[in-house]
Amino acid sequence: MMKKEYEDLSYLKRVFDATEIIRKPVHRIISGYHQLPYIMIGRSLSNGSKTMKIDGNIHVSPRMIFRPGNEGQTYGDVFGGESIEPAIVARLFGFLYLREQTTAFASKDLSIEEVSSSVPEVTERVVDELARKECLDTGVIQSPDIGIYPVSIDRYIREMLDRELSAGTVR
Repeated sequence: MMKKEYEDLSYLKRVFDATEIIRKPVHRIISGYHQLPYIMIGRSLSNGSKTMKIDGNIHVSPRMIFRPGNEGQTYGDVFGGESIEPAIVARLFGFLYLREQTTAFASKDLSIEEVSSSVPEVTERVVDELARKECLDTGVIQSPDIGIYPVSIDRYIREMLDRELSAGTVR
């Protein structure tokens, strides 16, 4: 059953703002279909002294560019205004999401486990392990409410896109 505060937009905004991106992948968002792996860590929903660890992949679609066709369409017709960039670039981001609480779940793209350690201990262990393996493509995210981790995933994606757009390197 979904918590009542999950329907409260101000609560969702607080979760979004309180999400911490502990480690960003080194690579950039690239053209073509690919995956962005992540590990999310947060306090367990079932036992506050335990930690939930979610390993997953965000699937990124190829870059899509919207341009009016040759049939007389204008940007105003398509988007409602003429003051739009000549090429609008969009991407779709998709990831698995489980509504129900679970202590253990695993698939090709998502793994959820409950760990008998604190959030800071698990975070430190995960970051150390990624550094030891010289893993450059996996982000580490700390969520204040793991029950609505898609909000924290949204924060992660937006931060990555902000970094790419400010550097002018989105391809």
